[in-house]
Amino acid sequence: MRFSTGAAFVFLASALTTVLAETFVVTVGKNASLLFEPTSVTAKVGDVIAFQFMSKNHTVTQSTFDNPCAAKADGVDSGYQFIPQGTNVFPQWSITVNNDTAPLWFFCNQRPHCERGMVFAVNPTAEKTFEKFNANALASAPPASTSAPAPAATTAAPPTATGTSAPDTGAANAAAGALSSPAGSGAMSRASISGWPVVLASVIIGALAL
Repeated sequence: MRFSTGAAFVFLASALTTVLAETFVVTVGKNASLLFEPTSVTAKVGDVIAFQFMSKNHTVTQSTFDNPCAAKADGVDSGYQFIPQGTNVFPQWSITVNNDTAPLWFFCNQRPHCERGMVFAVNPTAEKTFEKFNANALASAPPASTSAPAPAATTAAPPTATGTSAPDTGAANAAAGALSSPAGSGAMSRASISGWPVVLASVIIGALAL
């Protein structure tokens, strides 16, 4: 039985690649964070990227550099991986790098984790860096509302009585008493009595004239 030299070479190259392949462990949401750690790796053909889910409910979803928070049509996706609190069992999902010349971009599809920077890259380049990819993700967040809040309803305070106090009833009564005081009545009586002699003299003079 004979083997061709070419077939033997392919077999040896494949075996060598398998032996030299490296596995990168990337934690997802470690310590309840919204992070992939590390945020990027440089991998070769045959290398394995093993994503270990540590908390909450995250995904590893493939996207594109220009649209980091949207799933790539033909990309891979881990699906949601829910991690109960207090567990010590952390599921793992892996991919194998088949082309080390093309960058790969990933994000967590749990909103709004991507918009807060939960993204990951394999083999970013000098032109398409992880920092630019992350900035694209942060920029995809909807802008905060700039409308001014409606003013709070206010209740008008009841008018105060400052400067409008009721008149001093004692003074008013005193004024009323002055208008009808006994002294005033006595003065009028004396004026009437003092006029009687004049009237009497007039009567006597009139009688004598008769």
